[in-house]
Amino acid sequence: MNTHIDFMNLALSLAQRGQGDVEPNPMVGAVIVRDGVVLGQGWHKKFGGPHAEIEAFADAKRNGADVRGAEMYVTLEPCCHYGKTPPCAKAIIESGVSKVYIAMRDPNPKVDGGGMKMLTDAGIEVVSGICQRQAESLNKPFVKHITRRRPWVIVKWAQTLDGKIAARDASSQWISKPSASPPVSCPDWRILHAGIRQHLPDTGLCRMH
Repeated sequence: MNTHIDFMNLALSLAQRGQGDVEPNPMVGAVIVRDGVVLGQGWHKKFGGPHAEIEAFADAKRNGADVRGAEMYVTLEPCCHYGKTPPCAKAIIESGVSKVYIAMRDPNPKVDGGGMKMLTDAGIEVVSGICQRQAESLNKPFVKHITRRRPWVIVKWAQTLDGKIAARDASSQWISKPSASPPVSCPDWRILHAGIRQHLPDTGLCRMH
């Protein structure tokens, strides 16, 4: 492992470990490297908890590594505002890291380039766009929530050949086979499984269970 893509892919694999625990925050991973050697690594583990960059610094400290002059790979632009935690861009500046590789810009209006500007204003070299497509794919639900204010929804249903899912008088039972009834299993996304118990024809609503 000695290329920019290799280290960013490592950061992306770390980021995915936060799946299901960090929402509505994005999944983020970070890796600190010097001369091709990983000094520390981390990921955002829980909503409200330390961000990936801070976890990576903590890991480097446990390893007894000096990160001054090292490089960091992070899957999302470091934040530059105070929220549940202080800005990660500030922590990066104070750490002495000399160069930061970023997979994708944070679409959050509170960041949206501000993190990169904070780093460059402090004299830290910033390179963005490494594995950008993979990073954007990983956080599609976050991006949609931030940019469109809508949830990421995956729906599973069964219907008859004429496009019906239930009888108006609720007399119909199962359309599909029992083997199709368990929740959908998909490794790439967080899925909240909700079965349509009964369609309410007069309201256009669905009762979920």
